[in-house]
Amino acid sequence: MKNLRRYNIRYKQAIQSWDEALPLGNGKLGCLIYGAEPLKISLDRVDLWDARPHPNTLESGFNYKNLVKLSVSENPEDWAERKRLFEDIYGEYPYPCKITAGRIELDFGKLENVQSELDIGRAIACVRHEKGEIELFMHAEKFVGVAKITGEYTMNLHIPDYIVGELHYPKCEIIREKGFTYYTQSTKTHFRYGVVVLEIPKGSETEIYFTITTNKVGDDFIEKAKEELRGVSEIGYESLKLSHIAWWKKYWQKSEISVGDELLEKTYYRSYYLFASCSREGFYPMPLQGVWTADNDRIPPWKGDYHHDTNTQLSYQSFLKANRLPEGKVFIDYLWSTKPQFEKFAKEFYGVNGLIIPGVSTIDGKPMGGWAQYSLSPTMTIWAAQSFDEYYLYTGDKQFLKERAYPFFKETGDALLGLLEEKDGKLYLPLSTSPEVHNDEPKAYLKPNSNFDLALLRYLYRTIVKYCEILGEDGNKYLSAFEKLDDIAIIDGVVSLDREERLSVSHRHFSHLICMYPLHLIDYDTDEHKALYRETLLDLERLGMGYWVGFSYGMCAQIYAMAENGNAAYEKLRQFADGFVAENGFHLNGDFKNKGYSTFHYRPFTLESSFGYCDALQEMLLQNHRGYIHIFPAIPDEWKDRPLAFKNLRCYDGLLVGAKITDGTTMILFNAPKVMKIKLKNIYGGDVICVSDKRGRRICRETDGFFDIELEKGETCVQAYSGSGL
Repeated sequence: MKNLRRYNIRYKQAIQSWDEALPLGNGKLGCLIYGAEPLKISLDRVDLWDARPHPNTLESGFNYKNLVKLSVSENPEDWAERKRLFEDIYGEYPYPCKITAGRIELDFGKLENVQSELDIGRAIACVRHEKGEIELFMHAEKFVGVAKITGEYTMNLHIPDYIVGELHYPKCEIIREKGFTYYTQSTKTHFRYGVVVLEIPKGSETEIYFTITTNKVGDDFIEKAKEELRGVSEIGYESLKLSHIAWWKKYWQKSEISVGDELLEKTYYRSYYLFASCSREGFYPMPLQGVWTADNDRIPPWKGDYHHDTNTQLSYQSFLKANRLPEGKVFIDYLWSTKPQFEKFAKEFYGVNGLIIPGVSTIDGKPMGGWAQYSLSPTMTIWAAQSFDEYYLYTGDKQFLKERAYPFFKETGDALLGLLEEKDGKLYLPLSTSPEVHNDEPKAYLKPNSNFDLALLRYLYRTIVKYCEILGEDGNKYLSAFEKLDDIAIIDGVVSLDREERLSVSHRHFSHLICMYPLHLIDYDTDEHKALYRETLLDLERLGMGYWVGFSYGMCAQIYAMAENGNAAYEKLRQFADGFVAENGFHLNGDFKNKGYSTFHYRPFTLESSFGYCDALQEMLLQNHRGYIHIFPAIPDEWKDRPLAFKNLRCYDGLLVGAKITDGTTMILFNAPKVMKIKLKNIYGGDVICVSDKRGRRICRETDGFFDIELEKGETCVQAYSGSGL
């Protein structure tokens, strides 16, 4: 297993800001450690929500038919009503929103020489100062926080000001009894929650155990939390620490990469540390800020919602290739479990059968509003649904295809068919957009169908037809829908926004290029397609990066990786890691270090860009979407004379692949879940390779640029040399 210590998060002074804090989490609970006087442990729980519906969403006019009517009207009064009804969600009513739980504050008095370190390999944080230290972790499996403190301190609980001031919840009392400190917070509904902390003095040290609890487990939830904390305290700090470390050791063994680039590797491993900390099987997927909602005594940014118009998709784009399935499948499980609400939304808002996901939603899948061009765009559903298709492709699980992917796609396809309108033999949406082009202005509605919508629709019906063929279902109506869709619009050799408009200014979002990635509708395969990639990417370069933000860099690097342009993909990832990532691994969406990468110099924290970054880096090392395996498809010149390696990256059908280049020799290790045939692209300079498995050693010769290899179940080693000196 790779030694991750070099990528630990370290500070040589007190951490002043919550968004540069030491982040800990276990998928359900999270905390941020920062400050000095006092030392702050900001607490969060992924399902802590005020889920009251916004009153506007309950009005009779809150429906798609009215949205279309108001959006196409040229009457200013209609546009004002549209804005009030569908978009004004951040004003008078603060709910629905994510709730932060407050924080534990440890006061050691005036401190100097404060130093902090987070060991990402073991997910343990330590803060040292001249009066003592605190070691802390969020237990990987028991969903409690555990800490050991040396030195004298006093402890307080801080409840965010907005809980009473903006949400108007009743002020609660902090209670201390028999080693426990806790509070119980009532809300405006039956929902209640609380923070419970247990302190146990042990000589010169104190152990503390803490959790966030809710009345979802019953009205006696505080007493149950106390009982839970007593139980874990009896296990003891050191024993809990050992089981916690064991979980993380197993997690890090799932896959690894080595590219000899300190900055890129550090960003990659810190990102996957964050991934396992905020996304875990059995819980909710990460919202915008995971389990680290802003600790600034205000309503969370964007109310801490689920953005299905980029954020969730990018957040869960890389886990399959990284072979981190349980941590990533939580998003798919969430979409499936919330399907009844999506079906209800399709019927009540859109007036169609099937399912449609609100582009911006609450934790229970209800619409929150926002820029209606995207928050209420039905095709966002298709982008989210791709996670089902990708899971099937990367696992080859036919049962999952039959019981999950096909039904979800079919219901999505049926709902969109209910919205599409036929004109001159072609199908069009009443409204069409390309997030986040033209922001919330009327011109954000492009000429139907925008390339974004069109690509998703073509992908949707092509995929359903493929599923029907595999499962023996009748797919004729979906094939008919596919055939009635236009081809992707191209203007002057460049993938455009729609049939009439090209991107004309620097812009943060490459939604119009979704046909290239991640949908793979246009591959880098023919001379025509290669020219299209070249001209489209040149057009982005011409427009410049002035109005890019953090997520732009990973998305652009993904497309460069598809074009096998390692130099450009590397440069975009380097700029992202250099300019948009804090020392703790958090992506802060603006050029907050003033590196000159963007005109945006703010620092809003969201998670999705970190995992888009990971996905692009993995695509530089391994690709599998064109029917063959391509090892090191987009390697920059800067890496070509150094050792490169990856281990246990996942290809389609559950095939695990490892590869290593040393001194002109490439060694590949396949681990197949079953007997399977693969095509391996020849990049090795010779026309033969050596294949070794349990049947022995044999020579395989190239045919038309590929090696056809039959893999036995288990491990197969392939060795290739520059030249044909075997």
